[in-house]
This record gives sequence, C-alpha cells and structure tokens, in this order.
Amino acid sequence: MPDGRLRAVIRAACALLTVGAAGLAALPVAAKNTPVSRTATARATVVAPLTVVKVQDLKFGRIVPRPQAGTVTVDEVTGACIVTGPILEVGTCQYAQFAGMGTKSMNARISLTNATSLTGPGTAMVLDQIRLGTNSTITFAGNGNANGKGVGLTKGGNAEKYSITTNSGIYLLNIGGRLTVNANQAPGVYNGTITISVQYQ
Repeated sequence: MPDGRLRAVIRAACALLTVGAAGLAALPVAAKNTPVSRTATARATVVAPLTVVKVQDLKFGRIVPRPQAGTVTVDEVTGACIVTGPILEVGTCQYAQFAGMGTKSMNARISLTNATSLTGPGTAMVLDQIRLGTNSTITFAGNGNANGKGVGLTKGGNAEKYSITTNSGIYLLNIGGRLTVNANQAPGVYNGTITISVQYQ
C-alpha cells in the first residue's frame, strides 16, 4: 500500500513588514481602460479505491523566535495554533490532510510517524505528538484501552483500527503535531517528512 507523504514547512522571521496606506498610495495606478490580469491556481484531488493521497501539508505558519525555546502545536481537529513559551506565531496554521477510499464499514489500520525533525539553516527542530484527529468520515474501531487510545499513533508496532463511515467510502485523515522551536532559532525554511500508512482490511 503506498504511503502518503507530507512536508511540514515553517518560516522563521525576525522582522515583519507592514505596508500602510502611505505605501499603497505610492503604487502605480493602471491607466483607464487598461486590462489588468492575474492568475489563480485550480486544483483537484482524485481518490482511487484502496489508496491514500495527500490533500494538504502540515503548516506551522511564520514563527518569530526568542532567546528562550517554545512550541507551536497544530490541533489535529480544528487546525488551530497553540503556542507555548515566549515565541510568536504570526502566520496561519493548517493540519495535514489525506484522503482515502474504501467502502462503508470497511476497517483500516492507520499508522503515523511518531516523531521527526525539521531541518534547515539552523539547529533541527523536533516535531512530535503527531496525532490523527477525529472527524465524521471515520470512527475508531479498536480497543479503547489499547496503546494509542484511539488517536491513531503507532506504539510498539500496533496500528490503530478505524472504520469508514461514509456511504461513498471516501474518508479524510487530519493530522496535527507539536513543533519545538529552539532558542534563537536561525531564520529560514525548515522541512520535514511524516509518513502515514493505511492497511485496508
């Protein structure tokens, strides 16, 4: 079964630039009757039976480091940012999302990377507490007292079991995690990879 892969990207910035009204007034104005054109991206996700595909990446927004370490957690259910410590998070967080397709009531065992590192121009940052969020397209079907307690984590090599609830068989997997930002983290883009594995049953 192919694994879905995602890339978590953060941007660490030491300064933010705000364009005020005065800056906007200095911009050139198009002459009357001059066409102005822009482009937009069109995107579609196609899901095939018994596969899993990435829909969106895990993002921690733009982070301003401080002399002390802190964390940014992306909630696996809401996608909200939760910040601890003195660091600032000024962008928009986003949970990772994958889509798969089976049939209604089919079981699937889901495994996630427990932890990984985001590497870039400075010291690597640890991404841990990687969790699968609940949603209406899947329900936990395993033993509630088992390792992982239904959050989708693989502990000791035992994948958690879920059941597909949709009539179409198409389901979503939303994934969040906690990023530890080191003290005086060097500015730049940091990348890491999380692996998700789905075994249909």
